[in-house]
Amino acid sequence: MFGEIFICQFPFTAGTESKIRPALVLFDLQQDAVICRVTSVSRTGTLDVTLHDWKAAGLLKPSVARLDRLVTAEKTIFLRRLGVLGAADLAAVRDT
Repeated sequence: MFGEIFICQFPFTAGTESKIRPALVLFDLQQDAVICRVTSVSRTGTLDVTLHDWKAAGLLKPSVARLDRLVTAEKTIFLRRLGVLGAADLAAVRDT
């Protein structure tokens, strides 16, 4: 599952609310997964990874994986699979 992009009910860090948004799977933990936020809002954080092949990953806009926004969540929040990151983007995430 590493590198797959899903539309999901992404929980806010407070845990009380959520927002439907794309998320990148970082670790598959059987019933759960560690995911990070994917956003089209650009900024220059040290843990932001620009996804260069965003169209092939099923995203609608140029996007960034925010590796400082991690959540361990049940896979039941996954609504729809969009796609998977290409090799270069996977390597960039892995190397960050």
